[in-house]
Amino acid sequence: MRRTTARLRLVNALTAPAARARHDPYRFFDRLLDSQRSANAGVALSEEDESELQLLRRFLGFIADVPSLSGVGWLSVQDMVKTRIRNRFLVRRLQAEHPEVREERIEAPVFVIGLPRTATTLTHKILANAPGGRGPYMWEMDNIGLARPEEEVAKLRRQTQKRLDQILMLSPSWSRIHPVRADWVEEIYFLLNQSRLHNTMAPMPAYVDFLRSYDARPDYRFVRDVLQILQFRRATPRWMLKHPDCLGETAAIHHVFPDAKFVWTHRDPHTVMGSMCSMAESLGYLHNHPKAVDPKRIGEVWLQILPEMVERARRERIQMPRESTVDVAYHAMMADPFKYVPELFDKLDLKWTDTDAQNLEDALNRPRDQRGHEYSMVHYGLDPAMVDDAFGDYGLFVDNLTASIR
Repeated sequence: MRRTTARLRLVNALTAPAARARHDPYRFFDRLLDSQRSANAGVALSEEDESELQLLRRFLGFIADVPSLSGVGWLSVQDMVKTRIRNRFLVRRLQAEHPEVREERIEAPVFVIGLPRTATTLTHKILANAPGGRGPYMWEMDNIGLARPEEEVAKLRRQTQKRLDQILMLSPSWSRIHPVRADWVEEIYFLLNQSRLHNTMAPMPAYVDFLRSYDARPDYRFVRDVLQILQFRRATPRWMLKHPDCLGETAAIHHVFPDAKFVWTHRDPHTVMGSMCSMAESLGYLHNHPKAVDPKRIGEVWLQILPEMVERARRERIQMPRESTVDVAYHAMMADPFKYVPELFDKLDLKWTDTDAQNLEDALNRPRDQRGHEYSMVHYGLDPAMVDDAFGDYGLFVDNLTASIR
């Protein structure tokens, strides 16, 4: 599978001078923040906002310390941080201009959780496209705002799609691993400041340590604030949300959304590990100088992160009402989706309709992105015994769940 292009090498060469700013990341961050304060004079940030921005500043320091980060990688990180700072001010300004937006109720949102590569994307899209369901679109997370005229929406979609196309031209493997379009529902990664998935850009051991004690509740309060804006003065939907990091933050999500439902997709961790590492390798090539991308290092990092997420979620679920979590066996669902997906709807108190059946059929008939997505655990220095040891009895849990459903 081709992961780099001549265009990427050219762009890295052209952007190398701009990457020098990463040698003083905190000064760079402070300039971004000062610029937004000036552009949003009169917008008040809370103590929690200021604290979260300082933690975002700290993340920028973690990624800037990666010696292999390329020009494209640094520009990508810059854009990510700029967007998150801008969105923080934008949300607070909209709340100040429309105080009643804070009264919007986010009723029983559904969070699709699970290890990466366990059909969370398929499950999320089916739920989000259901009548009465709603997921945030890629373009609107990049342009948070109240209801707009359709011509303005079309323009914003085009702008977002243009940016996505530029990235896809640099990474030919990405469109097969995780297809993305401006007008599709997308993960809430773009609303979160901190995420274990940031380690797909480059392994950051110190950042992994930092996340173990990170309190994610402010992140999800911000997600709530964004959802309130996106549904303000519009038909009230049932929000369907998804991001791999949610698996490691179910307690924080439950604290912010006490009536949330979790749909936990389960799959053999041996398959998950190879697929996840392949995704991280593609993003590693996009953000780093190619010779510095070490598949075995990628394997080490994700064999640490993913089992910790599973163990944390298993520990936290017993502190919540049993009905809060619905388990989905990947292999059973994929073997007979027209049986198990309607059953999932029923467990979520959703009505299964002809529209949902057509949505499912369309999703299953769409060319599968994984057909060109080739991976092997051996390539990442992993073997089945290592995975079994890292995940403990989780593999047995998945096997038993699949057998019980069939």
